[in-house]
Amino acid sequence: MKKIFLIIIMFIFTITVDASSKGPFLINKLAPPEKNQIQTLQKRSLIWIEGQWKTKNNEYQWESGHWINKRIGYVYINGQWNKSNKGWQWEDGYWKEIDINKWINLYS
Repeated sequence: MKKIFLIIIMFIFTITVDASSKGPFLINKLAPPEKNQIQTLQKRSLIWIEGQWKTKNNEYQWESGHWINKRIGYVYINGQWNKSNKGWQWEDGYWKEIDINKWINLYS
């Protein structure tokens, strides 16, 4: 009985974790409410994250572009709209690990 309960809990956790990075399906993808912002480099240790949609309580909310600290060995992949047979769905941006030599070439 405990084993079945643990499997159910793990399954629910897996669904919850996966659902947090993608939003609900829409017939048409949403346009950004603001044009690309002009930004000037504040510090070499920062990277600009473009404005993008975020999901909160299963609804889309716009998050304006902002500066965040770079992560050594990672690049930020912006969020994007993905089309499927159910409609359009937003996938949140994320940090992707890359080879440290590529990272140095990219940011030096």
